[in-house]
Amino acid sequence: MKKFLILFLSVLLSSNLVFAEIDRLSQEYLQNTNHFTITKPLAEWVAKKALKKALKKQTGTKFDVKFEGYTTSSIKRGVFKSIEIEGKDVKIDDITVPYVKLKSLDEYNYIDYTKTPIKFMCDMTYAYELFLDEDAINTALKDSDYNKVIAKVNRIASPLFVIKGVRTKIKDGKLYIITDYNLPLSVTKDRSFIARSDFEVVNGVIRAKNVKIDTSYGNLGLNKVANLINYLNPLDFTVDLLESGKQRTTIENINIVDNKVRVDGKIYVKGEGK
Repeated sequence: MKKFLILFLSVLLSSNLVFAEIDRLSQEYLQNTNHFTITKPLAEWVAKKALKKALKKQTGTKFDVKFEGYTTSSIKRGVFKSIEIEGKDVKIDDITVPYVKLKSLDEYNYIDYTKTPIKFMCDMTYAYELFLDEDAINTALKDSDYNKVIAKVNRIASPLFVIKGVRTKIKDGKLYIITDYNLPLSVTKDRSFIARSDFEVVNGVIRAKNVKIDTSYGNLGLNKVANLINYLNPLDFTVDLLESGKQRTTIENINIVDNKVRVDGKIYVKGEGK
């Protein structure tokens, strides 16, 4: 009997199914277990307050935050069910973005905020929506990296013309691209070329379409003008500049609403594991 008892206990203690410690932060546990705690609403409120404070410190903007967790303990560890943040006139570097909205699409998100920088513990997907006005776009086009874009175009266009700068104007629901240029072989200097264009997303890249030009600028082919705009691509550059570069970001839709450029897409975060 003693040997049988020892054998029984050995099997029991070695069984992971019986004695495995429950991972109370795991997706399986949190999503498949009913959780009830009177402290969860308080924990969610504290989390929202902390997020608002951190966002205000980083951007100088007050954000609306919606936050839902699973349990008090998981919220404290950085695990949550969903989050949505929404802000107006958000300062990102030197660019003021009129409107930004970010919403989680997965029902399990895990961020280790005790790390510097924070560590993403699982794969996560977020939908984003942002609006750009002409001031935001024109500020982005003053970035030194955009000078490299212009320099590349000038190498292609030389010696026909030299681009000095690019500006945009949004009026009556249309985006106008104003290109300042010089003709090296001409006496007249400092000319400006204005094109109007709609935009679409092709394979995740913003491209010009339905390009219109003023006939006073000569018989320039629309295809050539569209190619030039796509080379300079002020919208694609602005969106790229706003990205962190640490996560994969896609652009899905673009249109003009109330004289602002609306961009919709997704952000894919790769988890780093435990």
